[in-house]
Amino acid sequence: MSITLFGTCRLNGGIYNNNNLNNLINYCHSTKEVIQFIKFLKGELSISKPYNKVCFRTAICSNLFIDYNDTYNKLFIDTDIFIIEICSNKKYIYNDFYLHHLCVDKRVAGWNRYTPKEILNNFIIEKQSDEEIENDILEIQKMLYPKKIIIVSHYNSKKNGKYLNSRNHLINLLDCICKKYDIPFINPTVVLANYSQEQIMKNNLSHYTEFGLNKFTDYMNTFCNCVSR
Repeated sequence: MSITLFGTCRLNGGIYNNNNLNNLINYCHSTKEVIQFIKFLKGELSISKPYNKVCFRTAICSNLFIDYNDTYNKLFIDTDIFIIEICSNKKYIYNDFYLHHLCVDKRVAGWNRYTPKEILNNFIIEKQSDEEIENDILEIQKMLYPKKIIIVSHYNSKKNGKYLNSRNHLINLLDCICKKYDIPFINPTVVLANYSQEQIMKNNLSHYTEFGLNKFTDYMNTFCNCVSR
């Protein structure tokens, strides 16, 4: 069994049979990034310089350009299960390319130092509508058919006892969409309901603690084994 992770660093560690495409090239956050990544891996979208740095997390972190090659395509084609973590409804856009947020996000210091000034000064951020996300998920399902897909949401963290509005809305939206179209969906908040948020999430509310990651990946590995049968 081979698994491709279209997701963030939250899903990186501990997933058995991960073919490592996420580390070789990119972690995705939004549905638009996933679609762009799939087109790149299928050889349907050419991402040339400088975009083959700013669209891919690994390229940004390593200060290199990532070109399409047949090895990436084979790993993609040989995939049995795609795990797709959708944790953002924001699109970072420049010249019709969807950028990885690290190259322009001023909240994350240092990673934009190699981003071309033209991109850094002129990119735009757009928020996806619920309908757009729904349509994107259906497109992703169609692009990957007949391979199996699993949609995973963010952990629904609370701050001062209240859910983060945007995250809570996206998680509930994904739940509704997946139920509507009978797509396997995993909400880590439900899976890890027996543990406190403090046990599961770091103080930044974005990443799992080691304990939380271990518990969640244990669940994911069991789930994938069941799905693959």
